[in-house]
Amino acid sequence: MNLAGQFICGTLNLLFIFGVGSVYAQEEEPARKEGEHKPQIRGAIMMANSHVPKSFEGDKKVAVLPTWGVDVDYFFHPRWSAAVQADIILQDFEVEIENAVLERVTPVALLGALHYHALRHWSFYLGTGVELAKDENFFMMRLGTEYSFEITENFEIGLNLIFDNKDEVYDTWTFGIAFNKKLWGRE
Repeated sequence: MNLAGQFICGTLNLLFIFGVGSVYAQEEEPARKEGEHKPQIRGAIMMANSHVPKSFEGDKKVAVLPTWGVDVDYFFHPRWSAAVQADIILQDFEVEIENAVLERVTPVALLGALHYHALRHWSFYLGTGVELAKDENFFMMRLGTEYSFEITENFEIGLNLIFDNKDEVYDTWTFGIAFNKKLWGRE
């Protein structure tokens, strides 16, 4: 299956999962009890460093690449949220693949992810998407975790560790700090 087909298939699977849940959610809700879940939307900006084990720049092996990311999460359950994530590696680099060199010019990753909030401030997430770059685009899988520190009721600072597999061509490890802000919440 080509990259576009894989991306469409992954996106349709996520939409199906969330669509089934929203069909059941159309029933009128009784008045909320104290402590019940209230849906909310959270936005985040992440500053990070990405390590690409197979990367180099000219004669120099590249250890760390600067990265920025954005994330929008919809909390539809006390322990689950769906997210749209995007990030960009700000530095061009090359990757050695089976005696060939692949140039990556400011790659941008776009994906959908599902977060499981195991503890109040600790979540794990899994997602699929696409990495877009000048020469070639790749289907990607993401596995990550975030631990956040609550500053106020509507603002958190989170530490992220992310593993991305880019179409089994190369991998990326990203460590970053995210600034999370509650954008909307049902009262």
